[in-house]
Amino acid sequence: MRDKPVDQALIESMKKHGVWQMAATLSREASMFIYASNPAFLGDPFFNRAVPPAVIETLRSPAYRETISSGPHFKEYPAFLEIARRNIKALADAGVKYGFGTDTGPPGRFPGYFEHWEMELMVEAGLTPMQVLTAATKKAAEFLGAKDLGTLERSKWADLIVLDRNPLDDIRNTRMIDAVYIAGNRVK
Repeated sequence: MRDKPVDQALIESMKKHGVWQMAATLSREASMFIYASNPAFLGDPFFNRAVPPAVIETLRSPAYRETISSGPHFKEYPAFLEIARRNIKALADAGVKYGFGTDTGPPGRFPGYFEHWEMELMVEAGLTPMQVLTAATKKAAEFLGAKDLGTLERSKWADLIVLDRNPLDDIRNTRMIDAVYIAGNRVK
């Protein structure tokens, strides 16, 4: 929901009917206009490890920036992001169930990095790091009806990451990955 602010009637209806705001997709909204500038993440080593240099060169090019900024609705996109930020915060504060997602995959929306950026944008919208991490794990599994995922508990699937720093101190610490485990086995 990004075209207008949520109102109390919608909030009450969502709660009454058990409707989820599955994903804020703030990074999707930001990706619609961020490349018109030279976004800081283009120089982020975490981003650069996963994106080919030629793609980064294209994203930094004046021609690409011009293409992005000349779109017919370009000037509307920042407002959509701001509305989406306010909406996810209002829904969370009201007790509406919400999960996590990004709409990554299309050009300019990079799987892996954008999930980390989505978490950062959700915190900037006013959610706590714990709320965001829970949305990406426990609540996402709950939304899917997956009883064997989402939390670290006996008898659940052991996919997890080990971090070098606490993401509750700074959500960007999710990028400080020490190890990845799939089904309890460390990925080399």
